[in-house]
Amino acid sequence: MNQGFKIFGFLVFYLFLFTNLFAETNTTHFRTCFQTNCISFDLPLKWFLTERRSNGTTTMFDHFKTLPLKEESGREIIPALVILFKESENKLPLHPIIFHAESRRFSMVTNVRKSFTLQKIPNVENGFKFLGIFGSFKDKEDTILQHYITSTDEEFGFTIMITCYESVYPKIEKDIQLFLDSLSLEKRLKPWKFQTVDEQIIKAKELESSALVRLKTKKSEEIGMALEELSDSCELGSVTSCEMFTTLMNLGR
Repeated sequence: MNQGFKIFGFLVFYLFLFTNLFAETNTTHFRTCFQTNCISFDLPLKWFLTERRSNGTTTMFDHFKTLPLKEESGREIIPALVILFKESENKLPLHPIIFHAESRRFSMVTNVRKSFTLQKIPNVENGFKFLGIFGSFKDKEDTILQHYITSTDEEFGFTIMITCYESVYPKIEKDIQLFLDSLSLEKRLKPWKFQTVDEQIIKAKELESSALVRLKTKKSEEIGMALEELSDSCELGSVTSCEMFTTLMNLGR
C-alpha cells in the first residue's frame, strides 16, 4: 500500500473521532505561525480552512470560506478570508504604513468607507499592531465589500482580506466582528532555526511521521498534538502535511 492510500485511510478512519472535537462550542480558535510570529483569531463553525500553503521560507497563506450563502434571488455566494504571510524581499525591517500602502495592490477596494486599527500596543502612543480599511468595489452590477488589514514585525508582513458580496454581507457581519475582536499578533516563543535546507526538510518529515503515529492512538489529546505537528510540518514546506492538516480540520462538516 503506497503512502497516498495510507494517508487516505487515516483521514477516513478518524472522521467520526475528529467530528466531535469542536462539537461543544460554536466557534473555532485558529492559530497560524510563520517564522517568528503567530496570528490567532476566532471564527464561527460555519467558516472552515479550505487551503493552506507554504514554501517553507518566505511565504505562507491560509484561505478560509463559508458554505454558499443564498441571496434573495437564489444565487449562491461564498465569502472568503485570506491571510498572507510574506518576508521582506530585501530582508530589511518593514515600515507598517509603507507596507500597508504597498500591499494595497492585493486589494481591489476603490471606495474606502472607513479606516481602523486593531490590537493596541501597550505603552506606545497611537501604536497598533494592525492597520485596516473597509471598503467596496464593483464587479459588473454587484457591489463587493472587503476588509483589508495589514501588520508588520521586523522583516515580516501580514496581509488579511475578507471579501463578500454586499447582498449577503449581513449574514456574516457578526462573524467578521468576532474575527476582528479576537485577532492577535504575537511573537513566537521558539522560532525555527536551521543551518541548512536539508535540516528543515528532515524536521518537516519527522513532524509528519510523528503526527501519523499520534493519530493511531485514537486519543483526542494526541489528535490535537498531531494537528499541531502537521501545521508545523506544513509551515516548513511539506505539501502533504498541508493537505492532511486542511482535511483533518474539515472532517465532519
